[in-house]
Amino acid sequence: MMGFFDNKTVTLFNRSYNGETEKETYYPTLLEGVDLVETKGANVSKSGMDSADAVKLFVDVGKMAKPYLPPKEWKELSEKEKPNYITFTPAEDFFIKGDHTDLELPEEGALEWVQDNYDDCYKVTTIDKYEDILPHFEIGGV
Repeated sequence: MMGFFDNKTVTLFNRSYNGETEKETYYPTLLEGVDLVETKGANVSKSGMDSADAVKLFVDVGKMAKPYLPPKEWKELSEKEKPNYITFTPAEDFFIKGDHTDLELPEEGALEWVQDNYDDCYKVTTIDKYEDILPHFEIGGV
C-alpha cells in the first residue's frame, strides 16, 4: 500500500471573520499522521520567490479528525457548527508544526503574532485535492 511518511503532527487554525462584530475567531484542529515537507530556501533561484521557505502538507483524507467542507460551505456554517468541520482556506488559515491546540491567540493579528513567536508556522497558500488511489489533500504554505 502506497502512503506518505505520515509521522508528523500539525495544528490547523481555520479563520472565521464576523463582519458585524469585526471579530476574528480561529478554530484549531489537530492533524496527526500527516507529512510535512519543508523546502527552506532551496528554491529561491528556481521560483523567484522573495521568501523561499515553503512547505507542502500532505493530509490523508482517511486520517482527518473532522469531516472536510470546501471553504465557501464552511463559511456558511454557524459559529457553533464550525468547530465540527475542517477546511483549508488560502490566505486565511494557517498551520503550525506540532500540537498547539491549547494556544491562546490574540484577538487581532493572530497570524502575525504566531509568526513572530513560533517556528514552523505557515499560511495556507494553495490546496489540491486528490481522489485517486490514496485520497488526500496537498496544502501549500509559506
